[in-house]
Amino acid sequence: MKLRQQRNAPMLYAVGSRLLALLSVLFGVSLISFAMIHFSPGDKAQAIAKARYPESQTFPTDILNAIRAEFHLNDPFLVQYFHWLKNFLQGDFGRSFSSGATVWEIFVGNIDETAVLTVSALLFGLVLAFLLATVSVWRPGSFIDRFAVALASIGAAMPSYWLGLLLIMFFAAHLNWLPAYGTGSLSHLILPMLTLGLWVTASQTRLLRAFFLETKSAPFVETLRLRGVSETEIYWRHILRHSAIPALTMIALDVASLLEGAVIVEIIFARGGVGSLLAGSVLSRDYPIILFLVVFFALTYVAINSLVELLQDLLDPRKGWSSSITRTSVNTEQTS
Repeated sequence: MKLRQQRNAPMLYAVGSRLLALLSVLFGVSLISFAMIHFSPGDKAQAIAKARYPESQTFPTDILNAIRAEFHLNDPFLVQYFHWLKNFLQGDFGRSFSSGATVWEIFVGNIDETAVLTVSALLFGLVLAFLLATVSVWRPGSFIDRFAVALASIGAAMPSYWLGLLLIMFFAAHLNWLPAYGTGSLSHLILPMLTLGLWVTASQTRLLRAFFLETKSAPFVETLRLRGVSETEIYWRHILRHSAIPALTMIALDVASLLEGAVIVEIIFARGGVGSLLAGSVLSRDYPIILFLVVFFALTYVAINSLVELLQDLLDPRKGWSSSITRTSVNTEQTS
């Protein structure tokens, strides 16, 4: 039992430290966001009243006082914040100022569009980047290799909104092949997916190519060749495995960046989703939705990076849990 606890100690410590980081991000991001909204100019009660009664221009004092009492707007800043944080941790994310629906219902109704766009763009971008990087490594200096390097350089310098506008001009306005905006069918997904996916391809092709070439020139690869191991086996069993550890980090950063890029892409293509929801909430000053989405994006970013760090520790024998378990076992056997 004691040996098992010693073996699990590195894993529990790593998981615990990441969870602590998530809680720290939740507190820090929510506090800063809440403070920015609280100290922003304008009467919050007036903003809520305008969202609830858009046909009215002026509001009686009793309505404004009732709104202030409902949302604790007359309380000090810290009292308001901890009241909101307490409800947030209990799963009560508040209600929209505009529609009156719960924030969670509105979020669930929009997250599917963003998830479909993000996942499809990530898969398309990674598959294309992997193919280009693989051909580049197998045929260095070839046309495909030069094309992959040029694509990575151009893609890194081109903002996603500019690429989206170019795709709209060519495929929607000029050729009239695909719709330029909207949601509802596969054809509406293609241009937004290409906009985000080609950005992933440009980012990952350059990095994967560098990781593959670095591993291919490593001394152990030459040793495998001297032993008669085929190039195909060297690539698939050794180069890819050793390149996976640094590649995972960059893929995780791209996944987190895709959420940010989805905000811009959804606005450009007039798609439904979390990005459009955030932009509309900012314009209408729908503070409960803004606070929830800011915390959601921050926690998602940290959670993805924390999971990748744990996976890296698991795959890397130099600093992973497996090496810690081995050292613990050896020390225990020597002691006994």
